Amino acid sequence: MSRSPPSSLPRNAALDAFINALDVAAIAQVALDARRNSLRSFLSEEQLASLEHLSCTVVTPPRSGAYNVAYEVQFSDATSWIFRIPVEEWRPVDARSMRLDILAMEYIRSRTSVPIPAIHAYSCDIDNPLRHPYMIMDMVHGRLLSEVWHDATWWTGERQKAKLFESLAGFMAELAGLEFDHIGRLDRVEPDGPYFVSQFPSVSDLFAEGEYGPDVEFGPFCSTREYLTAQLNVRRTKDDNPMLAFLQMLLSALLEPQWDAAPFCLGHPDFNRHNIFVDDTGRVVGIIDWDGVFVGPRQIQALTYPLWLFLDWDTLMYGMGDSELYPGTTRDSLEDHRKFRQMYTDAIGAASGGRLAPVTRNSHIVQTLQMAITNEVVTGTNALHLGTFVFGSFSLACDVMEAIGHSGWYTTKPGEIAEVELWESDLRRLETGDYDGEDLQDSMTPQSATSAGEESVVGDEHQAMSRHSTSAIQADTGECGTTDDSLTATVQLL
Repeated sequence: MSRSPPSSLPRNAALDAFINALDVAAIAQVALDARRNSLRSFLSEEQLASLEHLSCTVVTPPRSGAYNVAYEVQFSDATSWIFRIPVEEWRPVDARSMRLDILAMEYIRSRTSVPIPAIHAYSCDIDNPLRHPYMIMDMVHGRLLSEVWHDATWWTGERQKAKLFESLAGFMAELAGLEFDHIGRLDRVEPDGPYFVSQFPSVSDLFAEGEYGPDVEFGPFCSTREYLTAQLNVRRTKDDNPMLAFLQMLLSALLEPQWDAAPFCLGHPDFNRHNIFVDDTGRVVGIIDWDGVFVGPRQIQALTYPLWLFLDWDTLMYGMGDSELYPGTTRDSLEDHRKFRQMYTDAIGAASGGRLAPVTRNSHIVQTLQMAITNEVVTGTNALHLGTFVFGSFSLACDVMEAIGHSGWYTTKPGEIAEVELWESDLRRLETGDYDGEDLQDSMTPQSATSAGEESVVGDEHQAMSRHSTSAIQADTGECGTTDDSLTATVQLL
């Protein structure tokens, strides 16, 4: 039985070993059987004999991503499909999650025009000739948006990014129309039974990095606040620190109450350019990779901005663009990010008669908050960026985060009576009466949110990120966002 290679191997070596161990002949036979089964319902008795002459060719090497390898399988009737195989070690919880993915994809396909590839065959376990789980689906024809987004020569004539946003927003508005009253995974017990929202199969799968065990079911939830608070509590239980307490404060401040409760909706779990195909006019013709699709808050799901439209709010990732560490990496300017967000909000409004634009307008704030909670690599930088948004000052956000670590709110242990805790410097100033308001003078100076000065400050923040690329790599290896020392590292980074 072929299994995933040991995790001790380097990633490339492990992936190569996994691919080399796959039985290409078994892939071809499984795909051929699926193709013949799909044709039987359309052929007459006389035509069924022709199926014996159908053949299949597997195109090698496969394309590979973080979690799957994908082969193109070509049939002699000029049809091409994609044969997708998970790379990681397979667990029972993965089998259940895959079943829920397929159920949700078929639910969306049957009720909207969202261009999800049709699924022709699958196995959620290893009890099959390949000895691996797999999914066989239509091949999407078009150009990956990630390949053309920054190509100014491609966006000419009728190819306009406004048309891209128009088509993408139209599909997302449709998806938002499928409404639910809880947050969780879409499920059903019987093939013809009613759909309902169930628990997430694994709490760890909701986090980008680290293990947050024991790996138990999670949810469902009745509000955005309950959902995000539960995720944050998982992290704080494992390894609490002032930065996570700071996020708790921001969570209370930033969620808009009018979007907190139901309805909830489905959305793409990785709503980014590398999962979107466009045709020659720039319109969306395919959206792939729906692994982990779930019902969630509208500002995180169908009515959020696509991820690349608020990369400027993920200051760690944004700072890596155009840097010496990542040569050739292109990023949109801060001005373009703001322009594109407005264009996309307008497109959502046009697709919904203006009804859904208010939900999308500030969805990047909620998304940035969730990323800070679920991805420890960007916890520090995202928390400070959100803190700067709330307090109007980066240095004040740093001071607040540092002060939380000494506060009674943070240091009081369960069972203790809470008391106010002051720094020694505060006690000295209280004793001498040395409070003349000078420290507040700068923060009381009126500033326009759209002034040239504010643009310069924001720009400097991102430029500082690029200049401190070494610190960015340290944060990427997990040294940022998990300990008290990470506060200093994050401040140096920004």
